[in-house]
Amino acid sequence: MTSETASKKDNTIELFTKIFENKLGNADGLISNEQLQQMAGRVTRGSNEEDFEYLQIYGPTVRKFAWVMGGDGLSVFLEESNLDALRSIGYEDRSTRRILENGQHYRLGVFYKSTECVSATWEGVLSLIDTYYPKPISIKIRRHSDALKRMSFDDIEARARLSYLRGASYFDVHGFAVGGHATDPRFMSEERFLECEGTLEETRGFLYHRVGVSRLFDGSGFTKDSNGRLCVSEYLQLNIPVRDIPEFRYLDLSIDTADLMPDA
Repeated sequence: MTSETASKKDNTIELFTKIFENKLGNADGLISNEQLQQMAGRVTRGSNEEDFEYLQIYGPTVRKFAWVMGGDGLSVFLEESNLDALRSIGYEDRSTRRILENGQHYRLGVFYKSTECVSATWEGVLSLIDTYYPKPISIKIRRHSDALKRMSFDDIEARARLSYLRGASYFDVHGFAVGGHATDPRFMSEERFLECEGTLEETRGFLYHRVGVSRLFDGSGFTKDSNGRLCVSEYLQLNIPVRDIPEFRYLDLSIDTADLMPDA
């Protein structure tokens, strides 16, 4: 790497921050695609500084992995409103409303992309589970890998509503969690998943509640908005303290609840 290239990389985070905070947009190519591709980003929510100590709120005891976007996702935050950018990376308005009404706010973490980022395909998710979760959990999930890839989220959830969810949705049950934990037996924690039979419906609940595999996830390696449109590339990486990430920086994401869809 030449000194000119190294200097250019060293300034990339600072340049992105300047463009974002001053709402300059990137129509004039103020930051190049090459520079953006060096970067990764993660939207994190919280109500105090402790919530932002890890890439993913509550740390690895709750979520072992953090979902991050590549440079194409970060470019959206330069060109669109914060809310539209959140929608593009898979955030639903109903989730955003719940978070804001609970007194939390969003920050965009920007940093240099790690070689340990894994593309968020089904195989990428399953390979990380194989590596970082106990083998009994991996075996239960792998048993349903074909069905998870083939069936839609809505079809699996419909079956779950008739069985262990007892009429609720995965989203409803997730709302019972405080600090990433819930006493409701339908909330599929690691301990409950180890103890249960591990049906397809319970497996999808574990992936939703503990791994963060949302309703919009389709295994393509790209985020999807609520209209089903593929948007930007997404990755998974270990949920580590942000203090251990070189050049990491947080940027505040202001959202007006009045801009959310009224039926969200």
